[in-house]
Amino acid sequence: MTKKTINIAPNWKTTSEIVIMVLQNKKLDAAGFQNAFEMIREMGTKLDYANEELQKLQPTNNEEQ
Repeated sequence: MTKKTINIAPNWKTTSEIVIMVLQNKKLDAAGFQNAFEMIREMGTKLDYANEELQKLQPTNNEEQ
């Protein structure tokens, strides 16, 4: 039998909706706020990295000519 890994991590849109719901919780304590802020920072870091990698794949003006 072959082991198979299934990725159940939510996509970025779903993750952002989860963070919004957390921040809308009126009973959220300081630790909850900190957790949500850290998640937003992590998302930003990953999106910045993805954008940098995409830029590397874009042809420069010299390559287009």
